[in-house]
Amino acid sequence: MALVWITLTLFLLALIGSAAFATRLGLRLFRDFKKLNREIGLGLDRIDRSTDQIERHLSLAAESGTRLEASLVRLGASRARLNVQRAAIADARAALGRVTRLAPRK
Repeated sequence: MALVWITLTLFLLALIGSAAFATRLGLRLFRDFKKLNREIGLGLDRIDRSTDQIERHLSLAAESGTRLEASLVRLGASRARLNVQRAAIADARAALGRVTRLAPRK
């Protein structure tokens, strides 16, 4: 009969030890899961902030593109006027050159 009680005591000690070990592992798993969840939340917040910055930069780039197109149109018009003015100056120099060839030199 004493052997039964010793065996039962060892079984209960093993059962309690296993339960304590499983509880400890379960708590560690729960803490690790909470930590992982917190880190994922922080990572998602960082991604959200980066996405907001990217959207802001893209909208600024689109506005800059619009302003650039308007500036290019103005530049094209200015270059056309410059070409007309250069042609007029070239014509005036050519006409002046023909007139000065006729003038006597000293």
